[in-house]
Amino acid sequence: NVRCKTTVFLELSAGRSTATPATMARTCGLALVLLLGSMPSRSEATTKYTVKACVADGIGQSCTLETTTVRFMSQPTDAACEENQGEAGTMSWADLTLPEGKALLVEVTTAVPGQSSSAGFFVRPTRVTQQWGQATVSATTASFYLANTGQFSVEFAPVSLWQNKQQTLTFEALMLFVNPELVLPSGAETIPSGTSMVDLGPDKAYVFSAGQTYDWGTDKVFKVHDNTAVFFEPGAFVRARIVQTEKKVNNVTISGYGVLDTHYDLEPDVVGFSDDGTRQNIGIFGKNINVFGVTLIRTYSTCHLFGYCLNINANWAPLNTDPSKYFDATELQLKDPPFKFHQAHCQEKHMDDTPNTDFHNCPTSHDDGQKVSFVKCMTWAMGQDGLNAGKYGVVDNSFVRVLDDAIKPWDSYGVYKNITIWQLALGWPINFGWWSWTQPDVNTIIDTVYVIHNHNWISSKDWPTTESGQCVVGGVYGSSAVKKGYRLSNIFVEAACSCAVGLEISKTAYNRHPTPEGCVGNIMDTEIDGIFFDEEFYQTGGYDNFLSGEASPAAGCSGDLAGKIDGFKISGLVGGRALSQSDFIVKSAVSGLSFGTAVDPHSIPTYTTHANKNAYDGAGAEEYDA
Repeated sequence: NVRCKTTVFLELSAGRSTATPATMARTCGLALVLLLGSMPSRSEATTKYTVKACVADGIGQSCTLETTTVRFMSQPTDAACEENQGEAGTMSWADLTLPEGKALLVEVTTAVPGQSSSAGFFVRPTRVTQQWGQATVSATTASFYLANTGQFSVEFAPVSLWQNKQQTLTFEALMLFVNPELVLPSGAETIPSGTSMVDLGPDKAYVFSAGQTYDWGTDKVFKVHDNTAVFFEPGAFVRARIVQTEKKVNNVTISGYGVLDTHYDLEPDVVGFSDDGTRQNIGIFGKNINVFGVTLIRTYSTCHLFGYCLNINANWAPLNTDPSKYFDATELQLKDPPFKFHQAHCQEKHMDDTPNTDFHNCPTSHDDGQKVSFVKCMTWAMGQDGLNAGKYGVVDNSFVRVLDDAIKPWDSYGVYKNITIWQLALGWPINFGWWSWTQPDVNTIIDTVYVIHNHNWISSKDWPTTESGQCVVGGVYGSSAVKKGYRLSNIFVEAACSCAVGLEISKTAYNRHPTPEGCVGNIMDTEIDGIFFDEEFYQTGGYDNFLSGEASPAAGCSGDLAGKIDGFKISGLVGGRALSQSDFIVKSAVSGLSFGTAVDPHSIPTYTTHANKNAYDGAGAEEYDA
């Protein structure tokens, strides 16, 4: 197995052009700096995309285009691994900065074989970008405006491509990450390349230098302590992880437009370094934890390695107080109570359901809770999940592209807002939980989520094993935590997608944590107020929208621990028609299910092809009422 993958820079001729949208299609002599993030099965560098951009005073205004750095990675996991579900293709991405009140003029040229605008061109999420006018396109070049921060997929591809399994699995993607301006504080200690340091802090600030690759040739862990800041200058590429699971810390900031890559095999079960609760790019216990701007990728090639991009105050993992007793996730897989004692960090109970009494450095409100903004997560294999910010955690303006669950709202008082998701061939974009330890899970808000792609129709026929699809929202819930008062709104789903909700509660879930009596919690008073699908559901048979509670609760399991789904309200549109109960398979222990009327807040106009034209306010655009 390859353990060291070389980072390569390829420079082509530099060039600039001063252009308006009408002339940009004729521009040539473009330039690119390509950084190869991971090349496990390639010996040559292949230019995929050229990206040029500049800051304009507004939509329709001209500016001087300049070459933008584009990063690139291909599927790193061994092709024989079942975990990759056949996912191949490549991912290219660029970080762009947009000053407030301005717009970006962008030009993209594709060199991917077979890609052209002749069959279709999209900048997704289209509900956001359609308000900024049409793109100007030639066969392989397009120019367009981006007038707000966010994460945007640029696609020279027809809509029909996303119903073709082979083309979907091998698509060569480009993401543009449009970030707000960020000025890093001065005076931080520069982290030298090859440093042997492990501990960062307390009471110190550090910086990874601009444009530098940090690679120790083996798994590298940095442990953060109280009052510590870690900054990434633009272009810093760091093959390491930042964790703290041996104590709860206060006031940690991780910020900047660099890359943090989990790349090398982890030594097995080293407490605080590589035990199963620590295998995250960023995994920290504590309060006042702030993560901003960082791109998190996982590029190791070995099978069977799991871990999130980001997991703060993970509700299924213990505080590592005893180096001789590591936590193994298999303790909560296909296992029934009694469970071993593992020390809680901020959970109300330890893993064996005895009470926790130590809540030092645990968040008590959003004021001292976790804040995650403009973070990008990209992984390639099963078991490599997205983002979970924990109790009182806020995640906003972030992007997730994973082959497992994208966002994990598993904790009380969470807020997930303005999230863009590209779901690969397995997993739920919005996962409701697996194996949380016993404590209330209430009043989380999920609002304005753009699911620009959801490829889990590829695997829904085989997983879950019931009639449920993986859908957009759901999971196979086996937790003793009672889930109540969740509010989801403004979920927008583009292109092929199999179903809206696939949710079941089961005391025999693969990943589970019932009470000592074997009870699983109810999911109650849940509302999805507006889930909107551009197309009819695309399904390959054997699954559908699905709701089921626990059909046979263990003896004595009643009330909130009966494993019921109760009071589930849903409103949505599917290809313009109302989502209704006839779309669902409804099984045991489901009560109070109701469907309402949804109104899409974004109008979806009937598009007309305008050859080589760019419409915007005052120049050919028409306003469509909802």
